[in-house]
Amino acid sequence: MIGLDTNILVRYLTKDDDQQWKKAVEIVEGGEQCFIANVVICELIWVLRGQPYSFSKEEISNTIDMMLQCAVFEWENRSVVYQALQRFKQGNADFSDYLIGAVAQQSGCTITATFDRKLRSERGFDYL
Repeated sequence: MIGLDTNILVRYLTKDDDQQWKKAVEIVEGGEQCFIANVVICELIWVLRGQPYSFSKEEISNTIDMMLQCAVFEWENRSVVYQALQRFKQGNADFSDYLIGAVAQQSGCTITATFDRKLRSERGFDYL
């Protein structure tokens, strides 16, 4: 298994640098499992939403959905990422916020305390 850094996935998904894209393809499609840590998926979404890529929320959701279904990717916690993605699709907060809440819930927390107004009415969060 090979661990992937965010920049490998960015190159693989955007093809914004042909030379690096080819190397990323060799890694991702090279026959070994590719491990994606939770922090990598958060960074990936942050990068894709920003400049110069400006992916829409729908484009990001569809991309992560496809990646979750792809057998080559091994996730730090697939079910937690999936749960966070479903909430991200319907909610107003950032994916990383929903991932934080899902990880906390999986770890036995009854709520996740936050000052983030976007999470004010979200289940599992306590806006202070």
